[in-house]
Amino acid sequence: MNRRPKRTEAAATTERAVPPAESPGTAVYGDFLKDELAAQDARKASFEQRGLAVVTTAGTLVTLLFGLTALLPTAGASHALPGDAKKWLAVALVVFVVAAGFALVTNFPFFYDAPKADAIKTRLNEDPVRAEAAARRDIALTRTNMLRDAKKKNGWKGWLLFAAMSLEVVAVAFVGVAIFEVINP
Repeated sequence: MNRRPKRTEAAATTERAVPPAESPGTAVYGDFLKDELAAQDARKASFEQRGLAVVTTAGTLVTLLFGLTALLPTAGASHALPGDAKKWLAVALVVFVVAAGFALVTNFPFFYDAPKADAIKTRLNEDPVRAEAAARRDIALTRTNMLRDAKKKNGWKGWLLFAAMSLEVVAVAFVGVAIFEVINP
């Protein structure tokens, strides 16, 4: 027999997903969510700036690698790269390119949740217009959805940036191994 547990008044109040429109705490939550959204905007901008820095450094190092490999054959056979060094530089090049690719993705224009203009217009055209407490509640709920979406998308950008920076470190290590091969053939 399928029995459902009896709901108590305490359980009913904890299951309520949103406060009633009259709650004075709604304004406090709204202000808190506003601050949290501003922090997520700053976090997004930070990820994008650091992503561009990874692209810049990876591009610069790849350019230096190409310059090095272009100059060596003209300097004479005695200055040619040993076979192992060439392999390490080739691997480093691939890893730098992958790192730059991940870093570029941090700057893709992900579409973040935002209030729909038509929904706001509908609320403003209600007759009568909703009370201030109800409007604050609606805004707090909208900001909650925006915050959830921003955290999710910024989390993706954070992991992409972490991967890009980690790959860049690995590529620099490969260049170091290649240089070691040149110095200690």
